[in-house]
Amino acid sequence: MKTSLLKEVSTQPEQHAALNLHLNSAPLALKHTNHPEQIRDNLPGGHGGVGFLFHATDWDTLSFSFHNVKHRNAAFEEELWNTRPFIASPIYSGSQVIGANIACPVPLEMWLGSPRGIKRFRETQFFPALELARQAGLNMVAMGASTPYACNYGALPRHTKPPHITTGHAATAAMLKDWAIHCCTELDLDFGKSRLALFGAAGQLGTTVAKYLLYKDAPKELILIDLPDKVNLLTAQAKELLASDLLGKSRVSVHTFSPDTPLPQFDGAILASSTSVPYLTASDLRRAQFWIDDSHPRAASVEAELASRDETLYIECFARGPAGLDTTFPFRLPSARDCYTCFAEGYSAWQEGIASDFIIGSPPVWSVSYTHSLLKKYGFSVGPFHRKNGSPINLGTQQRSNPELMGS
Repeated sequence: MKTSLLKEVSTQPEQHAALNLHLNSAPLALKHTNHPEQIRDNLPGGHGGVGFLFHATDWDTLSFSFHNVKHRNAAFEEELWNTRPFIASPIYSGSQVIGANIACPVPLEMWLGSPRGIKRFRETQFFPALELARQAGLNMVAMGASTPYACNYGALPRHTKPPHITTGHAATAAMLKDWAIHCCTELDLDFGKSRLALFGAAGQLGTTVAKYLLYKDAPKELILIDLPDKVNLLTAQAKELLASDLLGKSRVSVHTFSPDTPLPQFDGAILASSTSVPYLTASDLRRAQFWIDDSHPRAASVEAELASRDETLYIECFARGPAGLDTTFPFRLPSARDCYTCFAEGYSAWQEGIASDFIIGSPPVWSVSYTHSLLKKYGFSVGPFHRKNGSPINLGTQQRSNPELMGS
């Protein structure tokens, strides 16, 4: 029956057009439906579960959850706003359900750029997602990608408690430093003698990353980079960092980024910027030996990444989880055992039994250091080098496979 229907559609243009019209007018349909009680009733007794709350980072990733994603237009945008958050998948440890991924279907560029958009995302997506987490029995929720903006990094009052929340910033700062040291080791660089650039340095995450990079093992120079309108913030930040550098061995400098301003020289870069539009070109990428991209969706375009792949290392920041961890969602990561660093923070806080909000606001260095120790305690580490476009990297041969891109 299905074969004959397809054949008939392919030979009858008017019927093919009618079918497309039906698909484009039908409401969004999830590929997999997970009810909150299915998660709650299968969690370990008395311990609650861990959640990972994230949003669609771009339009392509909507197709990983929905059957009939449509071309972008005003009507489809409004449909997305009216689509409630959903449980994207259970999270397992071995065969045991320990939590759930909770997705908000509104892509980043629809809400992050304006206070009005952030407020609407908060009311129609973020708060309902926390309520869904509560219904699913989750008592600790890690906030992925740009969702911390929706609650002012945990400072905004909310009615739904539990679940408790954590921004992920401490674990991300810790893992970014681990990745920078790992890159230096693999590329025969001395981390202590390296010049490291930090893009997005004036932002909430950037300030945390900068402090932790200069804590104990530190690069020879840290270059703080952000947009020209952030220069005063960068200058004040540099003074504060130098004043807190007890060893006095690191140099801190400031640079603003714009298309007509050449980048300085540095060995490697960490990208902690927040933008919905890629801004780095292939020629930019060729200036450094490695780039660790924690931007969402990405700081360099796919074209720039591929064009420079034989001359620099451009990698995704993630954490390899403990044996048995299975996130069961097609993120752009090497395996289902791997996760984004913000989830690693939530998992660690959940394992510790922390019954309050964990990391909120801008965490001090000691808080990042404590979180770093929890990551190690619960088996998180750097994993294999992996490109932002979803393909693995072999440093020896520079051969790369091209798997189907997966992600959110």
